[in-house]
Amino acid sequence: MHRIDKARLTDFGVQFLLAQGVSADNATFLAQGAVLTESFGVHTHGVAIFGYWDKMLGDAIHPTAEPKVVKERAATALVDGNLAFGPLALKRAREIAADKARAAGIAMVAVNNTTWIGACGTHILPLAQAGLFAQLWTQTNTCKDCAPWGGIDAKFSTNPISLAFPTGTLPVLADFSTSALSMGKTATMAKAGQKAPENLFLDKDGTLTDDPGVVAEGGSLLFTGGEHYGYRGYGLSLWVEALTAMGGGSANNPDLPTRQCFNLTVIDPEAFAGADTYTTEIKRFLAHMRTSRLRPGFDAILLPGERAQKAAQDAAAHGVTVSEAVFDTLQELAAKHGLQPLA
Repeated sequence: MHRIDKARLTDFGVQFLLAQGVSADNATFLAQGAVLTESFGVHTHGVAIFGYWDKMLGDAIHPTAEPKVVKERAATALVDGNLAFGPLALKRAREIAADKARAAGIAMVAVNNTTWIGACGTHILPLAQAGLFAQLWTQTNTCKDCAPWGGIDAKFSTNPISLAFPTGTLPVLADFSTSALSMGKTATMAKAGQKAPENLFLDKDGTLTDDPGVVAEGGSLLFTGGEHYGYRGYGLSLWVEALTAMGGGSANNPDLPTRQCFNLTVIDPEAFAGADTYTTEIKRFLAHMRTSRLRPGFDAILLPGERAQKAAQDAAAHGVTVSEAVFDTLQELAAKHGLQPLA
């Protein structure tokens, strides 16, 4: 593992994107988001995204493209991602939804025709930091990750969900797939030769297994809830596909070009009992929750996203931890594009 100064790593990302023809403002925003995700410890979706962008820029991602609003009402909007960078489409959706939620109390923005946004949670964290509630539902149309409940053949992506809300201190930030594991985690486990603690996969013949390697061989992931209760994640994943269709995107269809679609809902607590009332009660409840006795093997009751946000604070002070494999990829990008290598 390598520790790299956060500012240095961000500047590397900026320089890489500038070399690809991306504007300075967009390059800075994109690099900052990737480094923040890396700081959270989400190494599969952090600065590894630079390698993905390097492969996709030109055909699947247009370096100068900007998302376009194509339809709007008082509390809703539809955005065409326009094959811009996925995070830029989400930034546009976030700005629109926040403004509309402040005015109407709640807002929903659907985005189609975009590219991989990376980790979901880091994109909606600013909304919770601003005192708003946010939920993000994300889909990729060509992935063969999860079979329908009772089926063998994969017909869904992992369809990740992210939820964020303020607490008066660090926001709650939950970020998870509707599948039992993310594809990134599955691939990492398979590469390391690790097995899951329970049967979370189906092989190509529909046999349950704890071996993540079967997914790359025509198998699939079980949904959240696993072998016996996976119908719960299945229901959530169907909801994501329905939101995709509602937003003008393609529900799972491997015959089409790969696109990512998402739906963002933002709520202003001031429209209900009021932000002060909400903050007082959520603080009381969280203090009450933490009085629960600890299970063996646990030393604290943490909120979703608490560990990641504290890791980001540590990274800002002491450097961002980057894996050996990702570090090597960044060095290859530096050589390819004439950038200063990372020390």
